[in-house]
Amino acid sequence: MSAIEANDVLRFGPYNEESEEGVQTISWSQSLRSKTATYYIVMAENTSKGNSKVLVYVQDSFYKDEASAQHISNIPGAKKDGDDWLVTVTDRFQYGQNSKGENRWAVLHDKNNKMYQHRFIVSTMQGNAAEWAKKLAGSFGGGELADQVHSLGSKFVGDYLHTF
Repeated sequence: MSAIEANDVLRFGPYNEESEEGVQTISWSQSLRSKTATYYIVMAENTSKGNSKVLVYVQDSFYKDEASAQHISNIPGAKKDGDDWLVTVTDRFQYGQNSKGENRWAVLHDKNNKMYQHRFIVSTMQGNAAEWAKKLAGSFGGGELADQVHSLGSKFVGDYLHTF
């Protein structure tokens, strides 16, 4: 599986009722305050790399809320291809990966949300996401990461998301 990189083009479906099966609330602490945000777990295809699978977390205002100024439709270069979205990976995206730089996955969200990358995968693996979402996160190293974080103490350790 090739790692997603800047300038790759991702294809993924639009928000619909089935998207609710992959919804996940992420919680974190920032500036001594507790914060939460809602994300949709999306399986994208990297059209730049033979349609390889990419795990993408998309914040609700970027995906569900078409009236939002942050919606995908307002991202420069994003376009519809049939029902699907085609979006180029730019510095609008951030990513997480394991300590070896493998199993990279992407996040499209408000980058003012400063959280450790493990919050996404661990929340998916241990939360109430649909089985397909847990399986997908597991294929990106989620089980291993969840075990490591649990043993180290999730509030105090981790790497922040990286920007492409």
